[in-house]
Amino acid sequence: MTERLYYTEKTECEAKVLSLRNAERGYEVLLDRTVIFPEGGGQLSDTGFIGEARVLHASEDGDDIWHLTDKPVDEGRTVRVAVDTQERFDHSQQHTGEHILSGLAKKMYGALNVGFHMAKDYVTIDLDKALTQEELEELEREANRAVQKCIPVTSRIVSEEELSSIPLRKRAEGLKGEIRIIEIADVDSCTCCGTHCLSSAQVGVVKITAFAKYKGGVRLWFACGMRAVEDYQKKQRITDALAKRFSVKTEDIPDSIERREQELNEVRRELKSRTAKVVEYTAKEALMKAESIGGIKLIIYQSEEFNQSELKLLSDNLISAEKCIAMLFGTKGENIAYCIACSDGIKHSMRDICDAVNALLNGKGGGRPNFCQGSAPKKSGLDESLEQLENYMKSMLR
Repeated sequence: MTERLYYTEKTECEAKVLSLRNAERGYEVLLDRTVIFPEGGGQLSDTGFIGEARVLHASEDGDDIWHLTDKPVDEGRTVRVAVDTQERFDHSQQHTGEHILSGLAKKMYGALNVGFHMAKDYVTIDLDKALTQEELEELEREANRAVQKCIPVTSRIVSEEELSSIPLRKRAEGLKGEIRIIEIADVDSCTCCGTHCLSSAQVGVVKITAFAKYKGGVRLWFACGMRAVEDYQKKQRITDALAKRFSVKTEDIPDSIERREQELNEVRRELKSRTAKVVEYTAKEALMKAESIGGIKLIIYQSEEFNQSELKLLSDNLISAEKCIAMLFGTKGENIAYCIACSDGIKHSMRDICDAVNALLNGKGGGRPNFCQGSAPKKSGLDESLEQLENYMKSMLR
């Protein structure tokens, strides 16, 4: 059995090594007492040191706490155990912030916390009721007012019998023996096994960084303390860069982006219109120059200007204008793009022709009997390959 000292203000202690065993990522050490909090209740494990061995993780196994270390620690030794205090404080800030948000969400809106998860770079709460952005902003303001009041965060141990008569926001099911309750006056009270700040003021700041609909309710992403400061600094850098880029004040960034988006959409519409005209002209010119073989015009066309979608548009123009087989190749991007299409009533399968093109260019492509498309790596000798392809097609059509 491991004595748990992490609920006290101790950050280091002397402990006896009871057992050592090999683990997949190192070694697992069992101590008679520890200041290292094991992962549980949605909270991350502490890290720290046992002697010179780095503690990477801690986990509970019944009454025992096993410490995953990077080095072995001899059984029977008395060792110094120390927690990473900066990391512990961060975890305690996030967990206490969760209590403040969850307690106030229920108090203000009747929304219950049905999920809590802490990771190294984010924390989430799941509420069972959907809240609007305005409601979440007011929840955030109330949470920070609670932080500023410097309310003590207290804990007490109760029995199973006592628990049933205590009004709580949330009580974990299946609790036995001594049960720990965390209380923040007028804000929250619930059963909890995690570590917490001594007062709400130590949380520093509570910032809801994002939210999304989730299972009929809402999932909140939030940050407390230095995590919130770092999040603000990151977003400040982004907004400063945008303001500089658009030569506007920070508060004018949304309007500036909207104007640029409208201008870009207009340019896109104009480009689409002009592209359609170029494609139409190119199709007419290609049909005029194309050789007719057995009543079918064969068009093998290469362009450095057209991408895959523009080649498709060109093939649609060609096969709808006259009875033809269009084999179009574009070298605008990193690869050779190709479209192979035929007009209605042509019995030859474009799939078979596409297979021949794939083999010739070492490409990948496929599609329907009347239309295929694909791509191939760029290489020298494309003109010679297309000449071979033209000879093959002429022999097939004759």
